[in-house]
Amino acid sequence: MYDASHTWYGVIIKSCAMEFKILGDTMDKLSLAFEFRHACKRFDESKKINHEDLEAILEAGRLSPSSFGMEPWHFVVVDNADIKTELRAICYNQEQVTSCSHYVIVLYRKASNFTSQSHYLRQAVARTLPDQNDQTAIDIACQDFINFTKFGLANGLTVNHWSEMQDYLAAANMMTAAAYRGIDSCAIGGFEHDKVIQILEKHIPQFSGETFGVGLCLAFGYRVNEQQPHIRWSLQDVTTYLS
Repeated sequence: MYDASHTWYGVIIKSCAMEFKILGDTMDKLSLAFEFRHACKRFDESKKINHEDLEAILEAGRLSPSSFGMEPWHFVVVDNADIKTELRAICYNQEQVTSCSHYVIVLYRKASNFTSQSHYLRQAVARTLPDQNDQTAIDIACQDFINFTKFGLANGLTVNHWSEMQDYLAAANMMTAAAYRGIDSCAIGGFEHDKVIQILEKHIPQFSGETFGVGLCLAFGYRVNEQQPHIRWSLQDVTTYLS
């Protein structure tokens, strides 16, 4: 847990138990996590996330919502220093790739997983049916989903784009879950996609770039530097009510 004392943006972190005081008012732990989370650019390489905390972060990703409940993501957790060094070279040499405790590559399933005869789609829809062996019901459910991808997506949006967008739901929840436990994170979208795929294909024999694409990467660990104040538009600036 993060156990140093920090002050920023009117927030006082009092302990690793995350007891915050904000302008004299008590803040709930979830709101506290949102204030704590920031794009950490440099991690303390001597501090490692324990297995329990790591699993809690990944579980937050697993339990995330997804369109049609398809859960088209897969999480590759990298804590091997040599592989992180390989990845840093094709992530534009960003320091957090190697200084973090764990680097999570958030994959998305490509369109080949979502045809009427694809094992993944049939398995995904079958688990929602009263009779998971009813092939006719599975055919109908698969076709409903395929119709959505043909007629329900915005102009120019492909199944791959739809699938990749689901990654961001899981990623946001993982970063919040990490912050809730006093663990820092950084979302990384700057990488050479095809080269990340090549590294995964080299190290994971069963992995295929024909099946998966890379949505984004998440670095997790413990900060070295002080957190800067959040810069955000006001709630009034980003909200419109239609009553």
